[in-house]
Amino acid sequence: PLMAAHAHVLCGDAHDRRVLNIGFGMGIIDGLIHERGAAAHTIIEAHPAVVAKARRDGWAERASLVEARWQDALVPGGAARALAPYDAIFYDAYAEDYSDMRELHALLPELLAPGGVYSFFNGLCPDNIFFHGVVCQLVQVIPRKRS
Repeated sequence: PLMAAHAHVLCGDAHDRRVLNIGFGMGIIDGLIHERGAAAHTIIEAHPAVVAKARRDGWAERASLVEARWQDALVPGGAARALAPYDAIFYDAYAEDYSDMRELHALLPELLAPGGVYSFFNGLCPDNIFFHGVVCQLVQVIPRKRS
């Protein structure tokens, strides 16, 4: 249900959305984005084994699959940056922390189309419920201040 809710926020009921997913993982959100019929779907994935699985599962034919770290793919001239602006961006990159999210948040104004949406799933501070709550509130405030 959680990833379906993310997909609804990202795609709504429109079929004209250009959606970027940072971090393929198991491809759950990508399957839901695909079901909603996004006009353009870009996936950035850095791990070679995950990219190989995505290719075996046919994602290279259903989306623009960029094999790179998002930090490299979204710089000016990067493969995924060239496809911007995006109407929706989803971030769920494995083994990254708050400093990585802040780096991405700084790029959002350049990557998102006017009225675009950003959503994320990340296990920040997973071992402490108090600090997890604090960091969840913090990461909501920063992008709003930039918009």
